[in-house]
Amino acid sequence: MQTNMDDSLRPTPSVREHTRKLAVLATALMLGACGGSNGTQGDTSNAVQHNGDNGAASAPAAASSASADTASDAAVSPAPTPAPEPDQPASAATPASGASDVVAAGFQVGTTTFDSSLPPEPTLPADSRVCVTLSASLTAQPNGLLPDSADAADTAPDTVRIQNALTSCTNAASTGLATNKAVHLVAGAGGANAFLSGALTLPSGVTLWIDRGVTLYASRDPRQFDKTKGAASCGMITASDNGCSALITTNKTANSAVVGDGTIDGRGGSQLVSSVPNDPNLLKRPDGTAMSWWDIGWKANVVLNQSQNNPRLIQINNGRNFTLYRVTLQNAPKFHVVPSGVDGFTAWGVKIYTPTAAYEAMTNYLGAPYSTLNAKNTDGIDPASSGVITSNPGNPGKLSGDASNMLIAYTSIRTGDDNMAIKGGTAAVNGRTYNITVAHSHFYEGHGMSIGSETAGTDNGTANVDVTPVGGVYPSVSNINVYDLTIDGADNGLRIKSDWSRGGLISNIRYANVCIRTAAQTSSLTPQALIFSPYYSPTKSNGLYPNLQGISLDGVRIVNASNYTFQGFNSASPILLGAGWSAGATGFPDPAVVNPLLISLNNVVADVAPLSPMQVSDAQFSVGSGGTSLPLQPSNGVSVTLAAAASVAPVDCSQAFVPFPSN
Repeated sequence: MQTNMDDSLRPTPSVREHTRKLAVLATALMLGACGGSNGTQGDTSNAVQHNGDNGAASAPAAASSASADTASDAAVSPAPTPAPEPDQPASAATPASGASDVVAAGFQVGTTTFDSSLPPEPTLPADSRVCVTLSASLTAQPNGLLPDSADAADTAPDTVRIQNALTSCTNAASTGLATNKAVHLVAGAGGANAFLSGALTLPSGVTLWIDRGVTLYASRDPRQFDKTKGAASCGMITASDNGCSALITTNKTANSAVVGDGTIDGRGGSQLVSSVPNDPNLLKRPDGTAMSWWDIGWKANVVLNQSQNNPRLIQINNGRNFTLYRVTLQNAPKFHVVPSGVDGFTAWGVKIYTPTAAYEAMTNYLGAPYSTLNAKNTDGIDPASSGVITSNPGNPGKLSGDASNMLIAYTSIRTGDDNMAIKGGTAAVNGRTYNITVAHSHFYEGHGMSIGSETAGTDNGTANVDVTPVGGVYPSVSNINVYDLTIDGADNGLRIKSDWSRGGLISNIRYANVCIRTAAQTSSLTPQALIFSPYYSPTKSNGLYPNLQGISLDGVRIVNASNYTFQGFNSASPILLGAGWSAGATGFPDPAVVNPLLISLNNVVADVAPLSPMQVSDAQFSVGSGGTSLPLQPSNGVSVTLAAAASVAPVDCSQAFVPFPSN
């Protein structure tokens, strides 16, 4: 992909090959379903079309983005299927006439513990790789919070010694995780189990290893996270949100890692303090006490429609091969993990949980208990492309800003925003996002498995051997493979979101073997099990029109009542005449731009009828032999193509919905 790049910065062959094979597999399945690679875009007449093949249906082959190859199925053969639980009944769908009476058991979602198609599981450092061991000097309370006395005299007492250790262990010669040097955080004397730090920088070739029972806490002092020392920018509400450094940041590194069975806690619900006496920039609650990070997030986003300047937990800026392994991340002031413009990222066995029970027993500045509903913008993992990096000292060549070759496996996420959001840049100058796999994971409360809303990055159309153009256009987001995923309690299930201020081409997105149980509908919450929409947010047109193609759902089951949205982009849609939308300087295109949603559904089962009529417009559905129970109807701008039916068992969700794993 890149030339003249230092070998220490190249992605490991196992991760690159794994993501390549999964992309090929997804494409092969889609092409096989269509009977070849010469499919064309169907019309949008009111007819229901019937194909003669029995394969799983797919969107037109033009959306595929990999060459033909041979790859084994990514899913491991399931264990024998147990009887379903009473509240998760098996589908009562009747096999099609003439189909075989013998139906194999559906894939048992959420139970796979080993997958031979994935790279080897990461490992904790060998003792011989430990460069510095640091012992805790603070002690957390039984409820997991730090006492106020911990930062009474110093708001970040461990910053200097942790940073000195990380810097001293810099190891640019590392060729991978096994050759890293490690800084090991361990328990101290007398039961001490906590470290308290401000912003840290993690160098190349260094693993931060947090021992079981040990927690690294973020300071609740905004001055510890100001971008420029002495110039207040963090903990404030402004028009932009770039005022804070993260708790842990990497910049253009190779082979950095955070591992261990310990915890990183952002203390998002704790009232803030300042190392500056009578700090005028410390925001206050109505009673005169200090706000918390989550107070700032709520007031900024919901009350003032502005931006919260809160620190992220882990920010990975460009570079190669970052690993998160087995660590627990909780109570982030804002996003938990953002790999931005990174080639090679692995999160394996990671747990993200926000807010924790101790904070849910507390209230925010308005007197409401903290919850996933008001811990705003605390996304779990958000892979994102970035702008092109031209200054890269010590590493010849250009970092494209691509977010690529990423694996999220055996990971559990419960949080106050997107459980995961895969982003593709706000403008064409940004890099692309591709080759991302999400496997064997459990998502809980949150906004679900999302792509978007930023989907515009194409590195200005520069050629890229890992990205195949569709109709001469390079996709912003492509080759995404999500399989064996449980979504339990989120207000959205599978979601793609964008709009005409930041949209672009999304292609070759595959979801397979997914169980969804959305949150209950309330007066203020409308759950959407499946939502694919180019009308994410009322904003002005930048001429960046969303184009959603090659979206494949194969083996998806929704076990409770929910809502559904399937929309392609149409610049003449009445939606764009509604409140908040503006054509801006770009104006409405003439003729209108129509980018139909091209989506295939195979063995997509809703056990309960939709809560309300589905929102469907400008969409072309290809329904595979496994069928769907969703009530799709052709209409103006909507077509439905059916493959010959076959008896296919729904995926088995009887063991998918399990409690969040304990430490």
